[in-house]
Formats: sequence, C-alpha cells, structure tokens
Amino acid sequence: MSVAPPFSTVAVAQIPIEQTDYDKMRRLPYLFLSSTLTGAAALILVGAPMTLFAAELGLEADRIGLLGGLMPFFQLLGIAFLPLIMRFGCKRVASTALTIRYLFLLLFLLAPGFFGAPEVVFWLLFTAMALFSLSRTIAEAAYVPWSQEFMPRLVRGAIMGRLAMASLPIALGISFGIKLWLDSRVGLDRFLPVFGIGIVVGLIGALSLLGLGGGKPDPQGVRGMAAMANLKAPLKDRNFLIFLFSSGTQYLIVTVMGVFLLLFFKLRLSLASGELIFLSTLIPVGAAIGSLATGWIVDRYGARGIRITLQVAQVFLLLSFALMSPDLPGVTIIAALMFAAFGFMAFGSITAGNVYLLNYVPPTNKESYTALSYSVDGIVGGSATFGAGFLVFWLEKSQPQVLGITLGSYETLFVLCAMILSASLVAFAFLREEGGTGVKDFISQFSTGNSLQALWGVHRYGHLTSEERRRELTYRFGGTRSALAKEELFEALRDPSFDVRYEAIQALGHLPKSARVVAELENMLCYHGLVELQYAALTALGRLRSDSSGEQIIQFLEDPNPILRARATRSLGEIRDSACLPLIRAQLQQEPELDCRLAAASALGKLGDRDSVEPLLAFYCQLVHDDVDIAGEPRSKVVLLAVAKILDCEESFSQDWRREEKFVGFRLPNLLNRLADTLRRLSDEGAQNQRKLLRQVAAELGGGDTQTAFRALQNLRPYIANSKHPNSTMVLSVMDTTRLIQSPHRALLVLLCIVMRPVLRHRLKG
Repeated sequence: MSVAPPFSTVAVAQIPIEQTDYDKMRRLPYLFLSSTLTGAAALILVGAPMTLFAAELGLEADRIGLLGGLMPFFQLLGIAFLPLIMRFGCKRVASTALTIRYLFLLLFLLAPGFFGAPEVVFWLLFTAMALFSLSRTIAEAAYVPWSQEFMPRLVRGAIMGRLAMASLPIALGISFGIKLWLDSRVGLDRFLPVFGIGIVVGLIGALSLLGLGGGKPDPQGVRGMAAMANLKAPLKDRNFLIFLFSSGTQYLIVTVMGVFLLLFFKLRLSLASGELIFLSTLIPVGAAIGSLATGWIVDRYGARGIRITLQVAQVFLLLSFALMSPDLPGVTIIAALMFAAFGFMAFGSITAGNVYLLNYVPPTNKESYTALSYSVDGIVGGSATFGAGFLVFWLEKSQPQVLGITLGSYETLFVLCAMILSASLVAFAFLREEGGTGVKDFISQFSTGNSLQALWGVHRYGHLTSEERRRELTYRFGGTRSALAKEELFEALRDPSFDVRYEAIQALGHLPKSARVVAELENMLCYHGLVELQYAALTALGRLRSDSSGEQIIQFLEDPNPILRARATRSLGEIRDSACLPLIRAQLQQEPELDCRLAAASALGKLGDRDSVEPLLAFYCQLVHDDVDIAGEPRSKVVLLAVAKILDCEESFSQDWRREEKFVGFRLPNLLNRLADTLRRLSDEGAQNQRKLLRQVAAELGGGDTQTAFRALQNLRPYIANSKHPNSTMVLSVMDTTRLIQSPHRALLVLLCIVMRPVLRHRLKG
C-alpha cells in the first residue's frame, strides 16, 4: 500500500514561498553595495570624464550630444526584451547584463591612439557607448520590476533616498580624486586609468545584485512573444499614459542638462575641466539629499505634492541658467550652488516618480508596465538629447535673431527645457494617487504651525526613547500645530503607554483637520472602558470641528457616564451640528446631572440657538436661587456666556467681565456711564431722570451692593420695548426673566449694559 507524502512536502512543492518583508530588509545591504558601486562606476565612466574626454578628442557639440543621448535612446528597446525577462526572470537577466556592459567600455582605452582622426574616434566611442547602452537597457528593464519584489512597499521612498545618500561619500571621494589626477597631468592618456578603475568598480557592483531575493520567473507566466500581449493593459490605462508623458519629459530634462550644462560652463564661462568635474559632483550631492528628503516625504504624503513642488522650482532654476555670464561676480560659487540645486530638484522629482510607478503598477503585470515606462523614458530622453545637440550646433552656426536680439544657443535650450518641464508638472498634477496628499495640502503641511520644530520632533521620536520622553515629544507635536508630525502621532495612538496615547489624541486635535486625522480620532471613540481616551477623542473632534463625526458623537449623549455625556454635548456645540439641537434642548431641561446641563447651555450658545434664550435664562435663575449650593453663581456665568454668544456680543462680554472680575468696580461703572450717555439725546424728562440715576449708581458702585444699579437698568424697559432692534425682544426676555433676582451678580449687570446699549441707540436713530 502506497503512503501519501507528508502535507508539508506537498505544500512546499505546489505553493511558492513569498519573500517576507523581514527577508527583504535583511538583504538590503547587497542592494546598497550594488547601488553605491554602480553609481560610482557610472560617474567615472559615462559622466563628466567621458564628456570632457570626447571634447579633448576634438568632437563637436552635436556629436557629444549624440553620445550622451545613446543611453536614454537605447531604452526604447526595453520592450523588446520583455520575452527574455519573462523567460529567465528579472534577477538572472539584470545581473548578467549589468556585468557584461562594462566590458564594452574597454574600447575607450583605444581612442587616444586615433587622436587627430575625429571620425574614427567618434565611431569608436559610438560603438562602445551603443553596446554599453544596450546592455544597460536589458539590465534596467529587468531591474525595475524586480525592485517591486525586494523593496517593502511602505519604505520604498526611504530606501531610494538612502541609496542615493549611501553612494554620496564614494562619489565625492572618486570625483575629488579624478580632479586631482586630471589637473596634475596633461594629455589624453590621463583619462585611461580613470576608465580602468571605473570598469572594475562596476563589475563588483553588478555581481553584488546576486545577494538579493526574488526575481525568479513566474511558473504560471506567459513565455516568448506571448509576453508582448501584456502590453495591452498599460496602453489602455489612461492614468498610466499621463504618467508616461510626465516621467519622460522629466527624464528628458535630466539627460539634456547632464550633457549640455557641463559644456555651457566650460565653453561660455571658461571653467577648467578639473574644476568642472569637481563642481559636477555637487549634482549627486544635491541628488542624494533631494532623494533622501523626497523619499521620506513620499512614504508619508504620496508623490504628487513633492514632485510638483520640485518641478516648479526646476522651472525657475532653468530660466536662471540663461542669465549666467562670465562677468558675474563669484561665478564659481554660483555655479556650485546651481549644480547642487539642480541635483536636489531633478533627482528628487525622479525619486517621487519612481516610487509612484512601483506603487501604481499591478504586481501581476509589473514587467509590462515598467518595461513600457522605461522605453518611453528612453525614446523621449534620447531623442531630445540628439535634438538638443543639433539645436545648439545650428544656433551656434546661424545665430538667428528675434526682435533684433541674437538667440544664444544654450540660453534658448534652457528656456525650451523650462517650457517642457512646465508641461510635465501639469501632467503629473492630473494623476490619480490613492492616499496621496494634494499639492495644496502638501504645501500647507509646511505653511501651518512650526514646521521646523515638528521636523526636529519627528527626528527625535524615531530614536530610542523612554515613556516619559515619548510623552513629552507627543505633547510638543500638538504645540507645533504642524501636520508634518501626524504620522508619528498615529503611531503614538498604538503606543503601549496610556499616557502617550492620551497626549497623542490631544495633539491630533491641534493639527489641521484631515480625513485621516478624523478617522483615527473616531476610531479612539470605540475604546470602551478607557473613559479618558474617549473623553480626549471627543475633545479633539470638537476642536477640529469635525462635522462628519456628528452621528458618532451623538451616541455618547446616552452614555451612562455623565462626564462623557457632557463632553459629547460640548463637542457637538463646537462642530456646529444643528441636527442635534432638539437633543441638546432636551438635555438642558431634562438632564439630571448639573454638569451635563451646563454643557448643554454652552453648546446652545455656540450653536447660536435664539429659541433657547428663555430656557437658558430660566436655568440661570434656577442656579442663582439655589440656596444650598453657594458655588452655583460662578457656574451660572456659563449660561450668561451662552446668551452673550446668541446675542452676538460674546467678545465684549468676556473682555469687560474679566476686567471687572480682576478689579471690582473698574469696568462696570464705566459701562453704566456709557449707557447714560446714550440717553442724552432723549428730550423727555423721564429719560433724563434715568440718565441721572445711572450716573449716580455708577459713582456709588465701587464694591458694594448691586441691587440699586440693577433696578436702575430695569427702569429702562419702556425704552427697550419701543426699539425696533432685532435683539430687542430677547433683551426684554433677559430683563423680565431676571428681574426678581434680589442680589444680582456683577456679571449679569455687565451683560445687561452691553446688550441694552445697541438697542437704545437703534431706538434713538429711529
């Protein structure tokens, strides 16, 4: 009898094991090593040294541009190798092609032997660059979809930024060494050791890719030319086609400027070759910083906001290049700053686009999407470099004029690049991005609150910190009022410390309102049993005026805990949810807990409910006449404040009452005198007698009894009744409801003086 194999054996044989995020992170050192060495090799071989090498060999600008445009132009063949990638897998194809591409550059070493024969030199360099570019195309067409497998989704931006930053020290050291070497020697032979070192460094970097996981061929995927049928999906994706245009035009700017910016500073501004090579290293310096910053931002806020911001800055930078001249003081320093700025903006934009691509393309068809994107970048970037070379050559020869002004070759190129980049950023603005922050909202992250303090807190929060330190940082995030800290606050909501979570909820209430912030706070309302956290969440939602949270907050009006009922009532008043008015009115009259009734009074005042003036005044009188609770009078001022809000005089009432409370007899006599002055225009004898009475009680109202002053105010009722002011009816309600109070509080007199004066003035005008 046969025995079935163990279940685990069958499972392993049939179900492919997906690479975990832990394994991806564990293998990242191989990625950093490969990226660092490959970037250094590219800087040595096909960067500034190759451009200057070709120039010293006697090649014209158009042919140098042709050589510089070969790499992006060959990218259009990326689609052609899609069957190869699907057959052998991304890992095998990328590592093999990346290794053999450096061997073709050995032809560089033969070029000095043909000095004086520019035609031969050109075709020799052309052959080397063509074969190098072809291998690079195959390698990168496989590498890009492979990167979706070995980079965890949530930190792709951070990884790309750190890759750029990791290669920076080596790039700087190599560039400085090349500068010293080239400046200390003469002749074309001084370039040969540079190229030899670059080839060795590149080979080591290519072999390092073998340490990464993933990249195997899909056993269920299509093979051969059938893989080309997968291109139908990206070609029908309108959003992806818009991305292709934006990505290609941004890549165009980088490739064109990478070649002609060096030539511009060398030919127009007469900078030395060694100095130019060193200055050109500031492009990768800026690129590393820009990629690091952009990657961090993209992981938090999406790609659209940061990319469009950087592209707008690039437009202004390109236009500023056209204004450069040899007579400009400090031209070397200005050139250094411009190189660094261009690297920061351009490569930061590319990083944002790369992360958007990896996050957008479907994993089941990633090879087709990325191959098409890679090829389109090559078509646009490569052909534009050819065109830029011929444009510069033609403008130099013909020197055309527009309105009597001779068009400079490089100046015209820079202006055209600025126009193309403007179209690129407009296209990117129309892209869909799930969970991404819009441009306006992105900029507002830095324009609201203290962004520098928030960024410093974000930096500190990621370090090893104690509970007390995390709580302090979380508290300070609220003080910055900057949305830059919201991701840390979201993380703090899951902190094991109760105090940290409480401070995080409070801090979120001080940030600008957003859908994610509201959703996280609403989720905290479900923490039943943790009353303090629920209370803090209700407070924060009210402070944010989250009108979409009204239904969830209303549920707490029936909560058995009176503290939560009171807080929910106040929050409903803060968010101005008029749909809950009947519930709050009922709470004012029927709620057994005094704190809840006071909260209802406060909410009705914030809602400006004019129909609740009389119930509020009845509640006030109830508190005043409460002989058992002597402390009831201070609490009754909450009701007066609510009435003041309904009568639209809350600011005046609060200010005048605070002054009177601080210095008894300082503000209230002045209010009575102002009210007496209002009666001056009335000619009847009764009005003048009331005027004299008001002045008399004002003089006597230092710190004594308020009953006489209160009666003098009540005597003005006929004049209030004859006024056509919109608030006259409610002012009469205040006077009539409170007239039986024997010892009125000074706060009530302050309110009466404030609300009566505009009503009397309106009567006099009538």
